[in-house]
Amino acid sequence: MGEDLFTNFDGRGTDLYHAALRFRLLRQQGFPVSLDGFRKLKNSEGRFKEWLSRDEQGLLSLYEAAHIAFHGEDILDEALTFATKNLKSILLTNKNISNAVQRQIDFALFVPAWKCVPRSLARHSLDFYSDQGALLQNQKLLTFAKLDFNMLQSYHKQELREISEWWKSIDGATNFPYARDRLVECYFWILCIYFEPEYSVARVLNAKIYIVLTTLNDTCDNFGTYEEVQALVKAIERLDARALDELPDRMKNMYRLTLNVYDEIEEEAGKKGSTFIVEYAKEEYKKLARAYLKKNGWCTEGQVPTVEEYLIESGYVTGGMPIVCGSAFVGMRADIVTREDFEWANNESKMFRSGSAICRIQNDIFTYKVIIFVYYLTKGSQTT
Repeated sequence: MGEDLFTNFDGRGTDLYHAALRFRLLRQQGFPVSLDGFRKLKNSEGRFKEWLSRDEQGLLSLYEAAHIAFHGEDILDEALTFATKNLKSILLTNKNISNAVQRQIDFALFVPAWKCVPRSLARHSLDFYSDQGALLQNQKLLTFAKLDFNMLQSYHKQELREISEWWKSIDGATNFPYARDRLVECYFWILCIYFEPEYSVARVLNAKIYIVLTTLNDTCDNFGTYEEVQALVKAIERLDARALDELPDRMKNMYRLTLNVYDEIEEEAGKKGSTFIVEYAKEEYKKLARAYLKKNGWCTEGQVPTVEEYLIESGYVTGGMPIVCGSAFVGMRADIVTREDFEWANNESKMFRSGSAICRIQNDIFTYKVIIFVYYLTKGSQTT
């Protein structure tokens, strides 16, 4: 499958637009579409045909399709470079493109559809098609799409309100003044994984889990001494209320928060017959706590870990892939996932290791930029 997508390709931009769009949609759904048709886009010298650079919609479709490339598919890598270069050129030199198309190109260059959060992409698409006005052939479909989006968004608002009220009920801001306020961000993370109404319970529970994780991170990195964190991690290994009395006072709020959320998870899992899912979620949480303790130890002792230690051993856990996968099914029915699925995930496949390494590096790059910004901001405020 692949050559037939370009059967009617005769040099017209509309053909490129639809051919590349069909390629992308089929690839997204897992169909093994070949690359044979893309060779029609090149001239006898092996370069992409010149007229393609003037086809705005065709280039945009080619750009989006080229992102769904497997390793070694050079022609898609070349297509991505070609499309990116010419889309940027169009923005700079073509004064005749409409504002709607300009915004569409800007958005795609910022984040391609393949990498975009579904709800963000939906919101952008609604704006784009609304701007088409009379050019849009099916106004009723757009109206229903907006209605669907708004109705689902109302569900999400209710969930976020529930999480916010829970955080206030446990006096989170007072008990954890040193922790970053990431409540909305934590909810958005799980919204990126699944947004459908039927997963409402799972979203709320996972948002709380992420709040626990980020608060634990700040507790281990910015608040507790090595001895305090060591005691906290020892208690987390047990996840038993009786361990609370053995903790330093400064670690008790963090442990209470942990017990609060994981007790709620167990109760909900019992209703759905999926208690085995909680077992894996807890185990991944314990692994993360151990990894944070290790990082705290490096900092306390002034040690610089090797790349192997930091990125492969510690980074695999702190990158987030294991804990996200271990918790994502919390709050769902038992028939959605099996023990065998979790066993496979625990084998630390190349996919998991690579994904965690990428997450770890991206996180550190962003954090580094924030630290530099804060440093110069503070430095500037001191000199004025």
